Amino acid sequence: GWLPENVLGAALLIVAILIALALHGTVRRLIARMLRDRPSYALSLFASGQGLTRFALIILAATLVLPIVPLTPEARIIIARLLLLATIALIGWIALVAVNVGAQLYLRFHIEAADNLLARKHVTQVRILKRAADTLVILLTVGFALMTFEPVRQYGVSLFASAGVAGLVVGLAARPLLSSLIAGVQIAVTQPIRIDDAVVVEGETGTVEDITSTYVVIKLWDLRRLIVPLSYFIEKPFQNWTHRGSAIVGAVTVLVDYTVPVERVREKVLEIVKASPLWD
Repeated sequence: GWLPENVLGAALLIVAILIALALHGTVRRLIARMLRDRPSYALSLFASGQGLTRFALIILAATLVLPIVPLTPEARIIIARLLLLATIALIGWIALVAVNVGAQLYLRFHIEAADNLLARKHVTQVRILKRAADTLVILLTVGFALMTFEPVRQYGVSLFASAGVAGLVVGLAARPLLSSLIAGVQIAVTQPIRIDDAVVVEGETGTVEDITSTYVVIKLWDLRRLIVPLSYFIEKPFQNWTHRGSAIVGAVTVLVDYTVPVERVREKVLEIVKASPLWD
């Protein structure tokens, strides 16, 4: 009957998935033992891919067993559709992990160093471009998953084929996202700001704490956070005190009497600053 046949097929699929999980666990322990004396970044890269490989083995086991398990045609179609969606999600996950691994391998700088201009440059570039790539991968993955459904695919084809009001509405709705992505790429390439830069924005002084795909977090002197849209730093003027280096020139005004001996004051000031380890 319909129910016993599907129950037996589901049981065989579950057994195949359990075997795949057991195989994954065994291989994972062997590789972890081999990487025990490796650098820490190798262990972190291995850990970041464990969930991905587990999911891939589950899909592979189910795909290999599906043709031989007893299932009704309706159940077989449903499971095949689920495996297709899982495969699309797996490809998107692989792309996200690849972007993350590439960022980790490229980013070997420490912004805590005294001369951290180069480090902040690379940290900013990698962080912004990684988030932009993640957003694009997620959008493409969701788009391909939706296009596997016949009604959605027909709607998507008709939407892209027409240049009518519907296409205009979708374009306007996507404008903030696209403008943020474009602004993020511009900031990553031209770098008007970088992570840990000292800036003055809207009359507030602080440091750039984080740059996301849509906004920038400025840490102010009193520990408040100023949230500024990413496009602000492309469209409006602001002050960046550490754009070329961490050293800046400041002015000190000393109010004195008209009869003060200026030369003696200059000599004393020079004596004070030369005694400082910060004197350049």
